[in-house]
Amino acid sequence: MTELELELEVEPRAPDYIGQIRVGGPQGFWAAFDHVLASVSIRHGRDTVDGPVQASTCTLGLRALPRSDLKIWEVGTMLEIWDSSNAKLFTGTITDNALAEDDPLTDAVLSIVAVSTLEQAGSRQVRGHAWPAEGWGARAARILSEAGLTGTVQAPTPDVPLAAPPPDEPNVDDPSTGTWAATDALSALGDILNDVDGTVFELGDGTIVVQALSGRAGLYPMLTLDPAIVLYSPEWEMTLDVKNRIVLGWGYGADAGGGSVTVNDPDSQTRYGLRWTGEFTTGLADATTAGHQALEKLDRLAWPRWSLGAVTVLEPQALAIGQLVQLTELPAAAPFASWNAVVEGWVDTIEGPDWTQDLVLADPQDSGLALPWLDVPASLLWQDVAPACRWSDAYNLGNLIPEG
Repeated sequence: MTELELELEVEPRAPDYIGQIRVGGPQGFWAAFDHVLASVSIRHGRDTVDGPVQASTCTLGLRALPRSDLKIWEVGTMLEIWDSSNAKLFTGTITDNALAEDDPLTDAVLSIVAVSTLEQAGSRQVRGHAWPAEGWGARAARILSEAGLTGTVQAPTPDVPLAAPPPDEPNVDDPSTGTWAATDALSALGDILNDVDGTVFELGDGTIVVQALSGRAGLYPMLTLDPAIVLYSPEWEMTLDVKNRIVLGWGYGADAGGGSVTVNDPDSQTRYGLRWTGEFTTGLADATTAGHQALEKLDRLAWPRWSLGAVTVLEPQALAIGQLVQLTELPAAAPFASWNAVVEGWVDTIEGPDWTQDLVLADPQDSGLALPWLDVPASLLWQDVAPACRWSDAYNLGNLIPEG
């Protein structure tokens, strides 16, 4: 056996967990696994709970690809990946290719980066005409529909009313009429995330999900992670990034006939000094609605909390953005013996026979799964609260009420 043949023999081929890879859509081609390197990485969701919207990305490598096949993998081509159980892991478009042949004893490697369908929202125009006053969920659905994007909306309950956007160039005689400028769908989705805290992501099949943080409760069952598959030991973090004064505009701001509200957490201001944030031109319908949203934001941001920057799981789990996970049997030095957290994103890394997941987790209070006091029934007395319920579990009314 030659040195080249030995090199090819020892380098692993396609990851065991990958079932199929298709390029070019339904009329395209199925990848030959003898060309696929044993390393595929897929990132889902965003890096932090308050971070910007991020499209999913996928990286993979192909080696010894015939020159005639390079055109199949050109940028702009659709890429789809399924796992070995036929669950779809990724749908997107190839955006970057790099072809390298660093060593004459090894095959040339084509490194591929693909970005998910959410990226397309940045090039799809919406609006350009009047939009009515409507609920936040209806506004999100309108944006997806006008952009021709397949998606679903997980709205707050009850939904949050939004005002009709004013014209960008109002008529002098009647400022409520005029012309409305078009914008791209990604910017429009970002605007409604200024109205109601939330996120936008996509599923493996390319379906876009617009999710309000306050609409997460009850969406998914809690996932308890077996301590044996959690890489020891995650690093805990706490940063002084509090906001104890929130200013929120409503009705698209004073220039459009709206206004603003301000809410404060005096105890946090005494402890950390005045630290404020605001958004002066939200589309929230009125001052009452803006006040409620500002208080929700204040509850999330007024106090620092421990979090785990990254948790590595050694076996693949069925994860969802906005899902609660429970970590138990944490080390004695950890702030908590067990911790409930919310999945904001994760990275699948599939290397040969191994599939690990690096989870981005956030405290339930930061991620919109805390239970506001105003949602606790007045009839529920302290002495009636379930004795076994911890503060970290008080994100759900059902946890506070004893069974039976």
